[in-house]
Amino acid sequence: MYRLISVAILSGVLAMLAMVFPKEEAPFEGIAANYSTQGLILPKGAKYDVLFSEQLDSVVTDDGRKLPAKGKQDFLAYLPINGSSEHGYLYVNHELRNANDLLGDGGGMSWFEVQLKKGQWQVIGNFHYINFDNVGGTWHNCGGSVTPKGTILTAEEYPTTSNAKLYNNGAHFRDTTDFNGFKRYEHMGWMVEVDPKTNKPLHKLYAMGRYSHEDVHCMPDGKTVYLTDDQSPGVFFKFVADKKDDYTQGQLYAYQQTLDGNGGKWLVMPRDTQSMINAREVAFKLGATLFKGHEWVEVVNSKVYITETGGDTSNFAQAISLGGQPAYHLSKAPNKINDTLFDAPYGNILVLDPQSNKMDVLITGGDLKDGGNFSQPDGLTTVLIDNIQYLVVCEDIGSTKRNRVGPEAVANKEKYNEMYFLDLGIPKPTRDNLVRFSVGPRGCEQTGPIFTPDGKTMFVVVQNPDKRNTEPFKRSTVVAITGCF
Repeated sequence: MYRLISVAILSGVLAMLAMVFPKEEAPFEGIAANYSTQGLILPKGAKYDVLFSEQLDSVVTDDGRKLPAKGKQDFLAYLPINGSSEHGYLYVNHELRNANDLLGDGGGMSWFEVQLKKGQWQVIGNFHYINFDNVGGTWHNCGGSVTPKGTILTAEEYPTTSNAKLYNNGAHFRDTTDFNGFKRYEHMGWMVEVDPKTNKPLHKLYAMGRYSHEDVHCMPDGKTVYLTDDQSPGVFFKFVADKKDDYTQGQLYAYQQTLDGNGGKWLVMPRDTQSMINAREVAFKLGATLFKGHEWVEVVNSKVYITETGGDTSNFAQAISLGGQPAYHLSKAPNKINDTLFDAPYGNILVLDPQSNKMDVLITGGDLKDGGNFSQPDGLTTVLIDNIQYLVVCEDIGSTKRNRVGPEAVANKEKYNEMYFLDLGIPKPTRDNLVRFSVGPRGCEQTGPIFTPDGKTMFVVVQNPDKRNTEPFKRSTVVAITGCF
């Protein structure tokens, strides 16, 4: 009897400890760092199915032609059919700006139907390409988001400053005629809304401003949208629609942190067209906070998580002269050289509390205890597995220097990027709480991670791998990963 009671008490204590000290392991065994691979390295038990490959696959256009698919895929959206985690549609951004005589210049979007059959993901029917001519074309389609009403927002990154740069001697976007009252270069760099019911672009969302749109996250209220600006220095924006499910009109805000870093507020942006065309510069003049390359944004349990890619030294002098304020964590960076030069080589994962508007550094990149290095976070998603919420983070290193990769890779000037899981239940996590999930093939960025609703399949892009690699990873490729979730 005494022994049974003791076992019961011990079980209760262990259960309490499990609540106080959350599980720090992911649902898979983390893998070792590897800076010499032409393949996709995954945990034990995991496998991948190749779904969509640049050039090898052909897309069907509106007029019925079959043409080689564009590459440099980025954002992925999985739209389930009847709520299924085994049958749905995948939408894929193309982060391109180059001329294409067959599919049209600039970026774009492809889509196709996928289904899990006998443990393997397969493509059903044809691949399709969406024509953006009715909205003036797109440019460098990067991140995106599915809205509560079921449309898709796709982000145009890195807008140029002249038609000459847009044209680039015929290598990029060749139609430089005015469009919808804008000079053509001014018509690039917006959010674009796409209707997956018709697979047609609806419009560019001028009210969300023009800047280097990296990513976007639409909130369930059908009005609030968080937007990142991939620039160094760049600004964090928020948009609130005037009417639910109508993103064409609304108020754009720029984030301003308090000087002590303990709070913040949202600065009201002017709503005139010229201010929207020059949104970042206007935000600087209002006193917006300056960040070092915001990447993807994800909202989990009412907290806003942002990857700040960082990088080597950049000069904030012009933005500061206009009125911009460097973020508190950057002003305290140990590598700061003077009041306008900022160095954040490994980047950060940031977290914003929308109640207090306080933005903190959740994790700073750098060396890991296993000998690897977590550097320059970029792609971001979240997944709930066994009642544990994980943040899933992809790297996109800009340089092989500063111990970002191993000595052999440095000597060969070869980039390797990894993907990590972080248990968000861990109080005050450090980068050593990150669990390495994958190492991408030589040269590639892993991006666009998205899960099926049941959390058992991850779709991800192996973007721009080294062309010297063996197939299937010598070209941009979309894969489905299963077996370890």
